[in-house]
Amino acid sequence: MPIPKILIVDDNQDNVDLIAYFLRPQNYDIRSASDGVEAINQVELDLPDLILLDIRLPRMDGFEVCEKLKKNDRTRFIPIIMITASQDVKHKIQSLEAGADDFISQPFENIELVARVKSLLRIKAYQDELNIKNKELEEKNKLLVRMDQFKEELSHLIVHDMKNPLFVIQGNLQMLSMTMNAPGFEKYKKYVNRIERSSENLLRMVTNLVDIAKIEDGSFKLSSELTNINDIIEKCKSKIQDYPEHEKKAIHYTPILKGGLMKADSSILERVFDNLFQFLLNNVEDQGLIEIKSIPVESGLMFELTDNGTPLPLKYTDQIFNKFSIKEIKNEGYRVGRGLGMTFCKLAVEAHHGWIRMNNTSFPGNRIEMFLPINKHVVGS
Repeated sequence: MPIPKILIVDDNQDNVDLIAYFLRPQNYDIRSASDGVEAINQVELDLPDLILLDIRLPRMDGFEVCEKLKKNDRTRFIPIIMITASQDVKHKIQSLEAGADDFISQPFENIELVARVKSLLRIKAYQDELNIKNKELEEKNKLLVRMDQFKEELSHLIVHDMKNPLFVIQGNLQMLSMTMNAPGFEKYKKYVNRIERSSENLLRMVTNLVDIAKIEDGSFKLSSELTNINDIIEKCKSKIQDYPEHEKKAIHYTPILKGGLMKADSSILERVFDNLFQFLLNNVEDQGLIEIKSIPVESGLMFELTDNGTPLPLKYTDQIFNKFSIKEIKNEGYRVGRGLGMTFCKLAVEAHHGWIRMNNTSFPGNRIEMFLPINKHVVGS
């Protein structure tokens, strides 16, 4: 353990010698300075563990020295004991206001001086240890942040690179599908369509991952265009009911009167409803039903999407939109849709300044409530 360094600042050499005489048996490393400026210079060159500081000093008094050291981030934790021959209470108050840690009046007992020095050195040692631990934690935290950033960048790169072969697959499937109308090839068209739908689902999951990352890091940008919400829902409804696994399930939707126009990012909202339909339809058996109700309100549109299938337990209704809870819910045997679709829905709706939640209280199946704000002059225009 290093020997504590103590700086005695006094213009009277007899006082310096007396204090050093009392402290030397403790094996401290004793230094001295004869005025305030010299004290500041010494501290800057080599930080002491404690300073015994006389109030009356040439060039710069003890109050000013103390205040300068306590305002400096590098020296503010050095304990300072102010020493004076005066019994004036104002000096004690002024010492404390300057930031001194203790105050001792001359003449003093050597036992009292040693006890106060030991006490403050012990506190200083604890403070130094705490600072070391804090720096270690800061370095570890910086490393974790860098690792997390690297992981996010790597994931984003991989996901981005996955989109290119998917586009190639989809393009070739479309070209192949156009040749399926020739005689003798009709029986293969359903297989081509299945592959095309699966590639669309995979592309949607990949795009969800990319957009979730963008929303979370603040780089996501919505386009604003006049959008017909009825057309979006009908398009999603037709597309998902074309899937073989959903063809025996029903989707009921009553269009919004007067067109249901709103300012929004239509492609993002289409993916929101795609993901919501996928979640709800996955939770109903054949002959099952999902219903979509849209209710114009003063400040926007309210949507209620319900199914008559297996309800998600109430303990998970707040977690279904949390990407870190998906695995736990799946492990319990519940269906949550594909990938991070529900997480994307929440972030995308909030990016439109709306909200979405699951409310399964007093309802036999699943009930999703969603609000999208719109300009009331745009609806029905």
